[in-house]
Amino acid sequence: MEPSFLYHSFGISRSYQYHATEYKDNAIILKLKSISLKKVKCPHCGGYHIIKYGVIHRKLHNLPIGKKTFLSLTIQRYLCNDCKKIFQADIPFTHGNVSYTYRFSRYIIDLFRLGATISDIAKHLGVGWDMIKDIHKKYLKRKYANPDISKVKRIGIDEFAVRKGHVYKTIVVDLDTGRIIYVGDGRGSSSLTDFWKRLKRRGQLELVTSEMSAAYILAVKENASEAIHVYDKFHVVQLVNEAVDKVRRSIWNQETDLEKRKLIKGTRWMLLSKNLDKYDEAARNRFENILQTNEPLFKAYYLKEDLCQIWMQKDKQAGEEQLKYWCKRAQESKLPAMVKAANFLLAKRTGIQAWYDCKITNAILEGTNNKVKVIKRKGYGYRDDEYFNLLLLGMHDETVQKE
Repeated sequence: MEPSFLYHSFGISRSYQYHATEYKDNAIILKLKSISLKKVKCPHCGGYHIIKYGVIHRKLHNLPIGKKTFLSLTIQRYLCNDCKKIFQADIPFTHGNVSYTYRFSRYIIDLFRLGATISDIAKHLGVGWDMIKDIHKKYLKRKYANPDISKVKRIGIDEFAVRKGHVYKTIVVDLDTGRIIYVGDGRGSSSLTDFWKRLKRRGQLELVTSEMSAAYILAVKENASEAIHVYDKFHVVQLVNEAVDKVRRSIWNQETDLEKRKLIKGTRWMLLSKNLDKYDEAARNRFENILQTNEPLFKAYYLKEDLCQIWMQKDKQAGEEQLKYWCKRAQESKLPAMVKAANFLLAKRTGIQAWYDCKITNAILEGTNNKVKVIKRKGYGYRDDEYFNLLLLGMHDETVQKE
């Protein structure tokens, strides 16, 4: 087999010479041995007083030629008479102790780009799931382990449950690119400690969006006091949605009629829906009848529907008046969950109204959260936390599945 064919097809350098092909267990095995093209130099001391010191053998997965293909290498070992250290001939087409060539790993990355999953690739090549994951992990680590944040100006902070009630992650998103630039373990201010350390320039950030927890408010105040801090709309809406659902559950618990309880229980998704048009006419009519015959549910639902008016005013002052008006209506509803939500929003009104200073949209954070859900759903990272973090950091890469 010609050296030029080996080089151009498999990336095998001229320092390895082909000498046989074997067919075994439905696989092709190309046998190669290392040869010296120039005087051997000790990599430890730089000396040239070298003697041969036996051989070792390695077997590497290589690009398939119609079927599974291996390289069986006979590698020369050497002893340096100057420093007495033992070393072996280089293998330029692989690295470390891995069991595959560079071309093999690049082929796998190309399959990821075509939309194949780890399981798809492992089955196609007849190799283990862990090997494919390891190759993808190394690729992501090389590209995304240390994202450049020196020019980041606007960030969004969010948290999510990897396993609800047990494992949480905090992410920082670049709001101008949509990329996750930091993944922290846990939740709250301590999960962001390393991120603030990486922000070397004080005053770098212009805008921070986050939820309304005291921990995040304090963390931003201490580490990015110069930035506009906006409590993002998603979490404000989420807070009110949770209050509406508490109203529904309270009514359900108090209702003694089994048929009415069943109807109330079935209204949850329609109560919280952004768009009732996706339901058929019969469902919409049934929902409207329930609202008309249940005053607490009616009040809670239309308070939720009117919440968006807070961000639809002509200026910040009008927006603040609208927020106060909404909170007043919620307090007057006498529904405990809605009153509690109103009092909380009034206490946080400065950060909510800061939206008018930048009018940032939720689109980027929502898009990122949807991609996070996809990665979580596919089960990545439960056995390998570092891999899961790298998938988050590299979620825009074409090798990471988006759906």
